[in-house]
Amino acid sequence: MKSLLELVGNFKKAHLLVVGDLMLDRFVWGDVERISPEAPVPVLRVRSESSRLGGAANVIHNIRTLGGKVTACGVIGKDEAGKRILHELRRVKASSAGVFSDRAFRSIQKTRIIASPRHQQIVRLDREDLGSIRAATLARLRQWLWRSASRYDAIVISDYGKGVVHAELLDAVAQLASAKQLTCIVDPKRENYASYRLPTLITPNKDEASEASGIAIRDESTLKMAGEKLMRMWRAKAVLITRGPDGMSLFLPRGRVKHFPTQPRDMFDVTGAGDTVVAVCALALACGGSYEEAAVMANQAAGLVGDEVGTVAVSLKSLKRNLKGLP
Repeated sequence: MKSLLELVGNFKKAHLLVVGDLMLDRFVWGDVERISPEAPVPVLRVRSESSRLGGAANVIHNIRTLGGKVTACGVIGKDEAGKRILHELRRVKASSAGVFSDRAFRSIQKTRIIASPRHQQIVRLDREDLGSIRAATLARLRQWLWRSASRYDAIVISDYGKGVVHAELLDAVAQLASAKQLTCIVDPKRENYASYRLPTLITPNKDEASEASGIAIRDESTLKMAGEKLMRMWRAKAVLITRGPDGMSLFLPRGRVKHFPTQPRDMFDVTGAGDTVVAVCALALACGGSYEEAAVMANQAAGLVGDEVGTVAVSLKSLKRNLKGLP
């Protein structure tokens, strides 16, 4: 594993651009000891509250905790949540040079209510107004991207289907990646299945791969059919399908497929695992790693996310420790 550890050691040399839906994840932690007399619902006695970077901003946080440099590109509202997102980006030492504020847009927040002693998520509250980003704001973002993208070692598209990533932006990214030979890693969502093209690597989960390909993944045969169809449909250099407890499957040109099983562990929370996978893959590829090396490291990092509750940024120390422990 010496080569993987050397590759991880080079993460600090990479500067990535993350384009996508910036969010604020809030958590309310408490204890449930009784059922409400008003309705058959649990009563949560609140112990604490916290907030973390979410959505594309969680990808940014992971890149920073893994040692890479990163610039954010997205849209926030002119509200308290938007200010908090900017504050958190500054706190983790990420650049907000590509972040645009829009007074018509409400910054996206997800609030998770977590009950002890088993850290069970009771409910999630989403605050968002989809489709409210003004066309002028999206145009400014695209113009900034067109001028700035070539400065970075790789572009990450973190699509949560909230409006920042759209057909015109993806067309611009594809043109840039093709013309300037840029590395582009995409975490897809259904809203844009028809618009992705020419990614260096795209990382759908099993459900997304089934939906995008129109092939229900039930076994290794249907998995292979879906992966090969997505390679053709998106004209991708590689497709990495994440499969939860079944690991990951990497599809490469000329019909090559490699499977990466998960490490046995009790994973009880996979919030943000996809963000960690795309962050690790982007850093590995930006530093000259192979697709196989990126997949091995991403598989290890995803397992670390399941060890904790809520949105988690994996540390460089933890990843190195896991890589040293590989057989």
